[in-house]
Amino acid sequence: MDRLVPGWGLALALAATALYAGCGGGASGLITGTLPADAPSGGITNEHPLARPISVAWTSARARRCGFYFDPTKLRSSYLAYEAQQGAAPDQLGKIQSTYDSTFSTITTRVSADADYCTDHKTADIKADLQRYLAGDYRPNLPKPKAADPCGFFGCAPSASSDKPLDVKDFWKKQADEKRR
Repeated sequence: MDRLVPGWGLALALAATALYAGCGGGASGLITGTLPADAPSGGITNEHPLARPISVAWTSARARRCGFYFDPTKLRSSYLAYEAQQGAAPDQLGKIQSTYDSTFSTITTRVSADADYCTDHKTADIKADLQRYLAGDYRPNLPKPKAADPCGFFGCAPSASSDKPLDVKDFWKKQADEKRR
């Protein structure tokens, strides 16, 4: 019996270590963020100096893809005029313009391939931002990373909430698509 006590102590210590690792105590339990597939890359936040041109170009490209009635060239011109009025130096204005143009081009390419891109939720978000920009309010509104499910020794815990409600038709469509692969 005296020989079993150290063995049980060791087993309890190992179990406690495994449980601690499963609860996110180890490196594998870190929570990372994910961005939508159409979001501008590079981890740019709304506080970044180039967030305005990226955000306006991102919205303009998405609005054009979804068929909103507006002139993307006029929006670009009015935005660049706004930056000039804010006192941007010529070299800064050149960087803002190239950032805007490259973001617009990249996002246009990225979203043009998705036939189901313009969902009701997405078009509502685009419309709100586009209306602000057309009115001259160029505050950036880039998406914030969503917390990924915490994963550890016992697998990943599902997140507590979802951005969109469960759509049964969409669920079964995804199931059928996965079976075809």
